[in-house]
Amino acid sequence: MNKSATDCDVLIIGGGLVGASLACALEPSGHRIALIEAFELKSESQPSYDDRTVALSWGSRCIFDGMGLWADIEDRVEAIKTIHISDRGHFGATRLRHTEEGVAALGYVAENRVLGEVLYQHLDNHPRLSLHCPAQIVDIEQKPDHVLATITENGKQKTIKARLLVAADGVSSRVRQMLHIGSSIQDYGQSAVITNVTPGNPHNQVAYERFTDTGPLAFLPMTESRCSVVWSVPSEQAEALANLDDETFLQQLQQRFGYRLGRLRQVGTRHVYPLRLIETTQVVRGRVVIVGNAAHTIHPVAGQGLNLALRDIALLTELLSDADDAGDSNLLRSYIEQREQDTERVYRFTDGLVKIFSNSNAPLGHLRAAGLVTVGLVPLLRHQLARQSMGLSGRIARMGRRPSHV
Repeated sequence: MNKSATDCDVLIIGGGLVGASLACALEPSGHRIALIEAFELKSESQPSYDDRTVALSWGSRCIFDGMGLWADIEDRVEAIKTIHISDRGHFGATRLRHTEEGVAALGYVAENRVLGEVLYQHLDNHPRLSLHCPAQIVDIEQKPDHVLATITENGKQKTIKARLLVAADGVSSRVRQMLHIGSSIQDYGQSAVITNVTPGNPHNQVAYERFTDTGPLAFLPMTESRCSVVWSVPSEQAEALANLDDETFLQQLQQRFGYRLGRLRQVGTRHVYPLRLIETTQVVRGRVVIVGNAAHTIHPVAGQGLNLALRDIALLTELLSDADDAGDSNLLRSYIEQREQDTERVYRFTDGLVKIFSNSNAPLGHLRAAGLVTVGLVPLLRHQLARQSMGLSGRIARMGRRPSHV
């Protein structure tokens, strides 16, 4: 990588999955890119049973294909061929099938480590990338035609001049704080207990989304016959649940999920994350644009988080590919207008699922059951739900359009 350049067209703050994906996506544009990451980029060579995972929608698969990366990813992920949606304690379920949608899979489950390895290997060969890692941004100064970002690297300060600064630095974004951009926060009073399990029966590439009175419970198919589990529970119960011994934890998980996958045999390390809906009040300020979790953090129900960020990236890349000035105000205004509808749709979709399904109201429970039965019986409703889950509702950016060879 070229590590000597100080001026660039696009300066990306945050080298996680979102920032690294944007840097890869922008390579064909010819823009000079600088990437600032606070932590050492680590690529573990040995897989771990406890590797964290992410659910990639079919639309995200198409975006990675448009970036030229899917060929390096596809043999290391597990396809989701069917999504089984049910409501614990009530009759009725809905199944979404890839065959009905005419696609190879509704989505995929990928280990974060795998995506990181592919992205960072690609960045190693990026001809116009300047990587600063570990480094931190300490100041931002906006000018009419550029942004000046001061960073610390190897104990020294340096200033990088860029046409556009992209904040991809996560939910606690330093960039957002430096620019005094506010955010609205809705605390669901839930936390996600995340782990991997090995079930007694094959998962057969089925993803299970099971709604319970305490929150959604998802089993997602992984490689090596494992399942990734995202178990949403009241926040005050989460730590105690996560700290149970393996046998007791599996017993409680089995009781909540049932025996669709047989007896649960093995469980890995548990991690706890509070669940909130966080919306930044501005995604563009001058020559700064905010993407990914820095702009919007949502409930993990339906697995929309990274997929929403990748659609941010796909559109931003499309607009920048034809731009002489990466921070042009008209370009950024167009970005806001085109992303607004999709983002709002995902907010409503995930927020509505949580509020409708995460309670013990008996009359509402019967309505939910009737709704699931209706969706299961009406192809148009199934198709609409599948399109939303696959990230295909609304305008699709050029990079995310269906590959001709699929």
